[in-house]
Amino acid sequence: MIKLVTWEMDRTHTSTDPAERMKHTLMMCEMVKKNIASGTLQMWGINPGAHTGFGISGADEKEILGMVAQYVPYVKFKVEHMLDVDEVIATLKSAEQQT
Repeated sequence: MIKLVTWEMDRTHTSTDPAERMKHTLMMCEMVKKNIASGTLQMWGINPGAHTGFGISGADEKEILGMVAQYVPYVKFKVEHMLDVDEVIATLKSAEQQT
């Protein structure tokens, strides 16, 4: 099952020093690249305002917890289960047959 992982930076834990903040942000971006390379994330994006974004994952809940725990307390997460179009069609056809 697909999971939509939305996130928001928690700026209360961000350095006010621009150089330190940039260093930390780049470090977290490298962590994201590792999550993509490992397959835990299939897709990741950030809005141009640089404080919210999303990820797409097919990983199980334990893997996702392990992934998001790396970013706490700097990032707040919400994880939602999603259905792909084939799952929707199969579910609707099954429900239709039961009526």
